Amino acid sequence: MMKETYITSLLSLEGRRAVVTGASSGIGRGIALSLARFGAEVALLGRRQEGLDETAARIREDGGKCTSHIVDISVEEEVERFFENYEQTHGSLDIFIANAGQNVRRELLETTTEEMDGLINTNYKGTIYGLIRAGKIMKRQRSGNIVVISSVNGISAMPNLAVYSSLKYALEGITRALAASLAEYGVRVNSCAPGVVLSAINENIYAVKENLDKKLEAIPMRKIGMPKDIGDVVACMVSDAFGFMTGTTILVDGGELLRAKQPQKLKDK
Repeated sequence: MMKETYITSLLSLEGRRAVVTGASSGIGRGIALSLARFGAEVALLGRRQEGLDETAARIREDGGKCTSHIVDISVEEEVERFFENYEQTHGSLDIFIANAGQNVRRELLETTTEEMDGLINTNYKGTIYGLIRAGKIMKRQRSGNIVVISSVNGISAMPNLAVYSSLKYALEGITRALAASLAEYGVRVNSCAPGVVLSAINENIYAVKENLDKKLEAIPMRKIGMPKDIGDVVACMVSDAFGFMTGTTILVDGGELLRAKQPQKLKDK
């Protein structure tokens, strides 16, 4: 017989404090909503006040708790200022989700220096700025959970997402390095690698039926992911149910990276 109280005690995030970057839309919003539904108080970080307000409104409609903060993670001073203020106000940090990033659909030979710099500053440096600040707080308190939002493209690179893919590979390395550094202090560090998830940055692409049909052919589950699909997984990852897991990547892609079946038809004699 399933014991509901046992499951609740394992997965509940009641009384825990979380920070989510890139929470104004898409996967970041989905993660923030799930963390709040699991009971966490969530600090929403992003660059668009309107988007943060919408995320906050949805959390509060569900009875959750949150605060909103305009922070450009590519600016180190802004990240440092936020975490200094956060620690002074709250005293502790239980969960940090490094999600914020941007995307440039370009093959390497077509990528401009400006596009490359933008990706490096936000997706790589911006993520590391947050990991360093959150990691130091958690190391001092000897507890905490960090999840880096990677991508299937950080496991199997996509040619027309060349620089984006390479930086996601780098974040997979950072995840393991940080996990090894912080494990002895009771801090877990893992990554979540989503497949295609419907959001504002790609909805115009998959609004074209030809694009959608072609993508669905490559996904064994024959569906596009939603932000909630990632959010619920991440909320479980930072719960006590996954308390012995660190330095690991959880792939959430509907099976997209699975190998296709081998041909079976034999040559007619």
